[in-house]
Amino acid sequence: MTDFKAYKTLSLNGRKRSLQEWRAHAQQQLQEGYGLGDLEEILEFVVDWSDRREWIETRTSGSTGRPKNIKIRKEHIISSALRTLEFLKLKSGDSALLCIPDQFIGGKMMIARSIIGELDLHIADSSSTPELPEGKTIDFAALIPMQAYHIAQNKDLKKTWQGVKKIIIGGGHIDPLLEAELATWKCEIYESFGMTETISHIALRKIGSKEREPFVLLPDITISQDERNCLLIESELLPTNPLVTNDIVEMVDDKSFHWMGRADNLINSGGVKIIPEVIEKLAKPHVNSNFIFGGMPDEELGQKVVLLIESQPLSDDDQKELLKDLRKELHKYEMPKEIHYLDAFEETENGKVNRKKTLKLINAS
Repeated sequence: MTDFKAYKTLSLNGRKRSLQEWRAHAQQQLQEGYGLGDLEEILEFVVDWSDRREWIETRTSGSTGRPKNIKIRKEHIISSALRTLEFLKLKSGDSALLCIPDQFIGGKMMIARSIIGELDLHIADSSSTPELPEGKTIDFAALIPMQAYHIAQNKDLKKTWQGVKKIIIGGGHIDPLLEAELATWKCEIYESFGMTETISHIALRKIGSKEREPFVLLPDITISQDERNCLLIESELLPTNPLVTNDIVEMVDDKSFHWMGRADNLINSGGVKIIPEVIEKLAKPHVNSNFIFGGMPDEELGQKVVLLIESQPLSDDDQKELLKDLRKELHKYEMPKEIHYLDAFEETENGKVNRKKTLKLINAS
């Protein structure tokens, strides 16, 4: 069923109302001067969904360029929601939790899935440490990696969140140390792959097995690779078809793949192509602070590999020890030619590291 007018109700915190009733509730609250509180973002989406327009507006994250507002057809939102509901076997009456911002597609889709799948939606703060509603079992929740990290570090939160039955984590990639922690949890946890242009995720990767699982496509999605080994996504249910991405992948088969990194982050050093995300995973156990690898112009090599660390400079002895450890993990052409220390990295609107702007800070310092 792709007619958005057929989806007319939303259950919030156990109270089911028609979308028109929720709109009336929002108007009454505003007229009486109470405000909308934590319902504001949800009711804004309800208003957008129940009006006559066949699209809603959302904002891209800005991870690969300037953030921008784009229009997404409601029929494509329905298709995306149904794919996730089917893949995760979520059913009418199951409880869902919204604790990520609604301004980006991930938050909007949690509300859309609740309307379309008749889920009972609950609300928590979109902070780094969202708390679950007291006395309520949550069947389905979405997090960003930063939230998952802070929850895992908090003994009490970790205990309650392990009671959530199914969790998807998106908006950034999960580092190996966090994945190792999440693999010990008893609930079903998935890393998601997608972007605003694909209307949230088109593939999910289950966390918990000894072998690193690949991303598995949701129904009605087809993938291939271009000459750069970047992912091509095809589906009549997506706004852009085919969608050419800058995501370098390793295909397992026609239904699954491993994500390697971004083509726009690729470092070409002396003719050797280096994917920074790959060497960052190898270096992660040896660097205690936030860090990235990048490429800087070099007369001889074209680009040289540099390591940027978000911290105060290490002592000479500590830096020598770090380089010694890195040599055990990296090939000689992957080793950084320089190490730079920055007080703070540049970030996109939704908290991801903006690599290009962060690299520019080296020249500005």
